[in-house]
Amino acid sequence: EVFGRAASTFLAPLVIGTLPANALEGCGRASHNCIRTAWVAPSSITSSSEVASEIRAVLSTYPQQGQSGVDCNGWRIVNDKLESDAAIITLEFKSCVGPAALAINLGQPFIDDLKLEIGKDATTGNMKVNVLSKSRMGSTDVSVNKKRLIYLGKQLKEKGWSVPDPKYPYETSIGG
Repeated sequence: EVFGRAASTFLAPLVIGTLPANALEGCGRASHNCIRTAWVAPSSITSSSEVASEIRAVLSTYPQQGQSGVDCNGWRIVNDKLESDAAIITLEFKSCVGPAALAINLGQPFIDDLKLEIGKDATTGNMKVNVLSKSRMGSTDVSVNKKRLIYLGKQLKEKGWSVPDPKYPYETSIGG
């Protein structure tokens, strides 16, 4: 399991709304294949069940054949605990099979993980979703995680959510 039993054991007893800040794992400071961000719900959304419903609706819009040249081999929900105390959903996305997959991964698609965790914004008190999109293999992802988060974020922005532009850690550590 990508995120490990230790993390799920630690998170299981926590109550929604009291989750520690940054409970999701982080990305390396110079990472080119991992993005960690947060999406903040509009103030009209006041419960974790409303957030879960919005997140599921947005995820259902993501095409199984991918978009913008990424995720051509589909996606699936690996673990859905949005309605539990852990308030987490984990998805697996499979890349297109291009030259890199042919040369490095024996012609198999690369796999990325998207983990979403419901909590509350410490500053505003609004509901939010902590986001981690990460490649399982390699040191770069040719912007695949960014393209995926842009697509999902656009759907949420249309519903009034505050969604920052996704950035890799190396983009924010270079004067940004």
